[in-house]
This record gives sequence, C-alpha cells and structure tokens, in this order.
Amino acid sequence: MSSARTARRLARILSVLPFIIENDGAQIAELVDRFDYKDQSELVKDLHLVFVTGLPGYGPGDLIDVDIFEDEVFVDAADYFSRPLRLTPPEALGLLAAGTTLLASDQAPDHLASAVDKLVGLIGEDTARAVSFDVPTPELVPVLRAAIENRHVVRIGYVGIATNERTQRDVEGWAVSFSRGNWYLTGYCRLARARRVFRVDRIDACEELDETFVLPSLRGDDGVGYRPSEDDASVSFTVEPSAGWVAEYYPVESEIGADGSVRITMSVSDPLTAARLLLQLGDLVSDVEGDEVLTERDALVGRIRTTYARTE
Repeated sequence: MSSARTARRLARILSVLPFIIENDGAQIAELVDRFDYKDQSELVKDLHLVFVTGLPGYGPGDLIDVDIFEDEVFVDAADYFSRPLRLTPPEALGLLAAGTTLLASDQAPDHLASAVDKLVGLIGEDTARAVSFDVPTPELVPVLRAAIENRHVVRIGYVGIATNERTQRDVEGWAVSFSRGNWYLTGYCRLARARRVFRVDRIDACEELDETFVLPSLRGDDGVGYRPSEDDASVSFTVEPSAGWVAEYYPVESEIGADGSVRITMSVSDPLTAARLLLQLGDLVSDVEGDEVLTERDALVGRIRTTYARTE
C-alpha cells in the first residue's frame, strides 16, 4: 500500500528507531514530543508494527525486538539502524537537486542551507556545480503572501484545470508554496466552503480585500496536497506496470500485483479529473470501479466523438 500518509509514517519510524538505539532506550513522553506524535497510543501503534519486521529469514532471531516497560522503550536486534546509511551517488544527487530546488523557491527552512552545504562537502564542489535549478517566482506570489501576512481575504479569478472554466472566488489564504514545478495557494475557498489548493499560474486576476479573517491552527500537512472529503467521488482501477507512475504522481492508495500491475484507488473532488486520466491511460487501464467517474468518462467520450464528427 502506498500513500503520502504511509510515506510520512515510515519516515518517522525510521527516525525513531535510530534515536532509541543510540540512546540505549528512550522515555515514551520524550519520543511523543520529539517526533510529533499526537499521543502515546499513536507511538505504540508504530512500535507494534516494528515487532513484525526484520531481515530476510524472518525467524525469531531476525525480527526487531521492541520492549515497552511502563514509560520507557528499548530496541534490540536492530543494530543496522545504529550505523548511518550510505547514500548511493544517484541518491546523493537526488537529495542535492531537491534541496537546491527548495532553496531557490524561497520557502526553505533556515537549516536546509546548512544541510545542503554538508551534502556538497560530501559529493564534492565540482559535482555540486553541475546541479543547478532556477525556480521562477510569479509576480502573484509576493502579493498572495502579503495578503496572508495581513490576514486579508483575496478575490481571485481562477481557471479550473479539469474544466477550463473560470470562476471568481474569495479565498482565505493559508500558505503559498512550491511543489513539482508549480506554485500553489492553499486556503479556505468560500465558494466551495472547503479547503482548496489553487495553482498560481491558473489565477488570472487577484484583488486583496479589506476584509480580514482568523488564520486557523494548521497541521504539518496543510500545504500543497489533496485530502479527500466525504463528498468526493472514488474510483478504483488497475494499470499496467508501464503506467505505475500514476501511483507516484497522484495522491492515491495503491497495491502492486504479482504481475507488476498496480491497483489504484483515488478520491477526486471533480469526477472529470479522474475521467480525463482514464482516457489518457487508454489500454493501460482495466477493471474500473466507480459509478460517478465512469458516468463522467462515458459522457466525455461522447463529447469527444461529437466534436470529431463535426470536423469530418
């Protein structure tokens, strides 16, 4: 199973284990605070997952041993976590590229520059100079950031990606961020009455209003990213191995089959978005389940056929 939430959970577990091992045990309260767990039960849930993992062989002597004594945790049979892992050259360059890109986006945390400098020292100045990224900043970015700083509502003209239709929206901005080559505005959309993410290059008009709002208490994942709601449409489908990129590019749940195919489940606020993806995948997709998306896909196919018939 693959998702952004699963990736975050795995990353946290891989940070918790070395800390416990290096300190010959740790206080539960300290782990909850240091690694930003909601409560003790969430931490214990991760530790229970560690119980059933280990090196191939998976016998009693191969599995990681986690002992929880009242308010302390100890980890044994996992010495390989006590040694720093060595990056392969592609991994090092990938990290350097990601770090350099984030620094160029003007939204990097203060400590990232220091981390990039250390990475450059490891791979060498000559190699590092070969990695260069220029992230252009649209004129609207500082305007939107100023509105958020002032806690002012912005009125934007937005052209939807799925429908290409223009709407006017009043948005209470939360953050402006850069991800995967694009800038995004995240905030509460009064038209949709829900959290929404807007691509800045799709905003063709922007006015900062005098009306103010109260910025909510945001969680760590309240930046760019889609989170399903109860009103969203859901669709499941299987793609051939060559289309496995879908599971990495979109926020979906996925499971790899024995033949390399990938079973994908995704939620979308607009069924047309998933319908367009299914048509794009063509013969690479099969076993589609999801009435709303299938209905939208069939309607889209009908519109395309009508359009082509008119041009003949």
